[in-house]
Amino acid sequence: MAEIKLALLGYDTDVGKALIESMEDEGIELADYIPLSYTAEDYDAISYRGKNYQIRRVDDFEPETATVLLIAGNYSEADRLVAQARKNGLVVVDAGEVNVNDGRLFVDGLADADTDFVYDADYIVPMSSEATMLSLILKPVSERADISSVSAVMMESVSGVGDSGTAELARESISLFNMRDIAPRIFPSQMAFNVHTAVGDINYDDTTTHENNVIAELKQVLGETADVINLTSMVVPVFYGHTLSLNISFREDISLDEFKELIAAAPGVEIVDDEEITPVKFGKKEDKLYISRIRALKGQNSSFTLVAVMDNFLRGVVLNCLGIIRKLSLK
Repeated sequence: MAEIKLALLGYDTDVGKALIESMEDEGIELADYIPLSYTAEDYDAISYRGKNYQIRRVDDFEPETATVLLIAGNYSEADRLVAQARKNGLVVVDAGEVNVNDGRLFVDGLADADTDFVYDADYIVPMSSEATMLSLILKPVSERADISSVSAVMMESVSGVGDSGTAELARESISLFNMRDIAPRIFPSQMAFNVHTAVGDINYDDTTTHENNVIAELKQVLGETADVINLTSMVVPVFYGHTLSLNISFREDISLDEFKELIAAAPGVEIVDDEEITPVKFGKKEDKLYISRIRALKGQNSSFTLVAVMDNFLRGVVLNCLGIIRKLSLK
């Protein structure tokens, strides 16, 4: 068992707090815990497994005192901290999109053959919740059947952009209920009671930068199958939980029952037949990906459609980070 000395920037973010809670629940031992902050006072401390650890200012952090640096939030200055950590040989877990192109993508729940790279990696990036949601369905299915095309509409909750997204939706909703004007800060226009039909900048071919980033992530996990994915991403006025409408076509003859068996065999997936799945019930504090309304597409052979809901926050970001820490503790 490896002794992890964890330096965590973002211990006070939703991701950081949920990660530490999950680590405590699993009983993951740390040789040392170094919560980092840009504004900490000398007397500030935080608890992990019954022991208090002093919060240290980033400027005073000594990289040689840690073995792992985890970024659990978006910080404009974090690139300098990451550079120091890498120079001193720390394993960097980048959940703050500092240098995502430098790392290997990790998805918790895939086979060991797809995740054991962690043992030798020095820069690891938890896969985005959007790519995680698609990979948990498409990876196991593509290993057992030849996919010819995928059409996906991802309805993303505002927590996909972090704490600021949920705060913006709450603030706008309160203002509108009280008949006050709003001034959007995080989203390009009003988010409350609205739908944004594009996420990120729109490219010349009418895809968006966000959609292309998700496909690029999936390429690392799915290989050539990612080339046949057509993704449309939207943001909906929901706090937590992404919703996915997914159409899949196959080159070989597959019946509806056979397709359902493929989906049911996917790890971490649960089929719900007896009720409607919604992000309010199935997309908050849930560690599974829920699938419903599996049916054949009319007028097409070996083509099927389904609806899925996943807690983008817990099942996406947090459990991917937890899976990395779990692997590192076994290194």
